[in-house]
Amino acid sequence: MTKTMRLLLLNVAAALLIVFSSPLAAAAETQYFDVRMHSDSLSAFWGQPVAMEAHILLPDSYYKDLTRHYPVLYWVQGFDGYGDPDLTETLAWQKPMRALHSEFILIFLNGMFNGGHQEFADSANNGPWGTALTTEFIPKTEAYFRAVNKPSARFVGGHSSGGWSALWLQVTYPDTFGGEWSISPDPVDFRDFLGVNLAAVPPANFFKSADDLNGESTRLFVNEAGWKERQFASFNAVFSPKGADGKPEPLFNVNDGDIDPAVARYWEQHYDISRILRDGWATIEPKLRHKLHIFVGDGDNFHLNDSVLLLQKELHDLGSDAQVEILPGFDHSTIFNAHDGLRHYILDEVSSTAQEE
Repeated sequence: MTKTMRLLLLNVAAALLIVFSSPLAAAAETQYFDVRMHSDSLSAFWGQPVAMEAHILLPDSYYKDLTRHYPVLYWVQGFDGYGDPDLTETLAWQKPMRALHSEFILIFLNGMFNGGHQEFADSANNGPWGTALTTEFIPKTEAYFRAVNKPSARFVGGHSSGGWSALWLQVTYPDTFGGEWSISPDPVDFRDFLGVNLAAVPPANFFKSADDLNGESTRLFVNEAGWKERQFASFNAVFSPKGADGKPEPLFNVNDGDIDPAVARYWEQHYDISRILRDGWATIEPKLRHKLHIFVGDGDNFHLNDSVLLLQKELHDLGSDAQVEILPGFDHSTIFNAHDGLRHYILDEVSSTAQEE
């Protein structure tokens, strides 16, 4: 089946969801769909049409009972993951679902935008991606694809930047999702942002960490050309205020590593998940019970385990029941081999709590 045959365009016109010009049955029981949906809120922000994209994998029994509704797992890939899993990754999810005899609608969200990862956070530079997902994409897509359409049957997960996205969405929209599973998330506690404490007053120099190992890793991460350079430009686009020139305010001077304390403060106040949880715990705690699941290897290539460790301690001190595991012997990629297959492990946990109609 060609990509064109699988392309499903979701457009909003006069409050109606229009799919092709014919019913879903015309898709000849297609199991895979590439979805592109116009977003009113993102288009208004940018002053031009902006669409949200995803790849949808339907469960094996989807066409056997047209009255059945399914729970949904939204998955966000890491940097440079466009929500278009190849056959190997698709099978890596299908096999455990079949082994567990548990069926979900699996939606791979495209987190990439303007060359970076928008992390599904409302941003001064990228626009309201979290709002667009939760108020536009989710209700329209779930209504069309026979999802249960309840928080108790809606879950989110991801890896790397997608892992941060999943935790952010669960914390920011606790009534929307029934649980999140984050793998090797981008920094979740800004007291260790790739080795640098952004909460320090005055903030440290980004190129000169007190910890030699983290300092060296940070310099390599920032100065190395290619995707790593784009990754930090992506962080600025998500976390920074908009500058007078219309561009994101940079966290630090790329020539000498000096951190702008006003920008660092903005990052911490608006996007430091650990701080957000600490400051709002009394209100948010009841809504997050049994919902937080975070995994990272103790040998993470970007030292993301150090940030997760701080969040783990914070959650412990708050009395949270969050599952936070720093797993020995795994790095940023091999973490998927933990628990004899982390996808299987996650799906098993999800299936134990999912509600189906």
